[in-house]
Amino acid sequence: MTDHSPARQKVFEELVTATKILLNEGILDTFGHISARDPEDPESFFLAQKLAPSLITAGDMQRFNLDGETSDNRPSYLERYIHSEIYKARPDVQCVLHSHSPAVLPYCFTDQPLRPVTHMGAFLGDAVPVYEIRDKQGDATDLFGGSRSVCADIAESLGTYPVVLMARHGVVNVGTSVRQVVFRAFYLEQEAAAQTAGLRIGNIKYLSPGEIKAAGNLVGAQIDRGWDHWSQRLREKGLA
Repeated sequence: MTDHSPARQKVFEELVTATKILLNEGILDTFGHISARDPEDPESFFLAQKLAPSLITAGDMQRFNLDGETSDNRPSYLERYIHSEIYKARPDVQCVLHSHSPAVLPYCFTDQPLRPVTHMGAFLGDAVPVYEIRDKQGDATDLFGGSRSVCADIAESLGTYPVVLMARHGVVNVGTSVRQVVFRAFYLEQEAAAQTAGLRIGNIKYLSPGEIKAAGNLVGAQIDRGWDHWSQRLREKGLA
């Protein structure tokens, strides 16, 4: 990407840092990716070219329109339509992350709803929706988000929620900033692990609607503290 306006450069650097944080914290694997809406054009977004996440730099960012197309001739992720269709459907969303967050994956292939069990998961709302590709595409697909039509359905399943699960595949997190999405992805992973542990012990007392609202507002104000902490962990490992 050759456009280095200050606003865009900040986005590129945050996407690189976010990728490193998510890798370091065990949330992102070889095949995940994170994007951000263009701060100077809401009809476009930035996503790195098709690379292993650990290799991504600010210079690898590609600019896409809301149809998921780019004039950049470098290879692009096949699942870019997950990002484009969500940006198209949700004007409030400024960042999209697709991952295979390990503790969350069991909730992609069981009938157990993923629900907030502690204050840190209050942002999830009443329960995390699941996109079931079989509903429209049948039971012989590759379970992939590689077409606009499938990804439009993923965006529809997401609705107004901050997270949607892709059945037997993975996770999509959205938010109003890169930092918010990283924060939510980290605590989604922790909530899933905590819920799974709780189900082994006894009956879970899930958050009430009132607790979801109040705790969500409180925890949502702590995003920068999380970003600063995880960034410091990168520096201590020489990864920043």
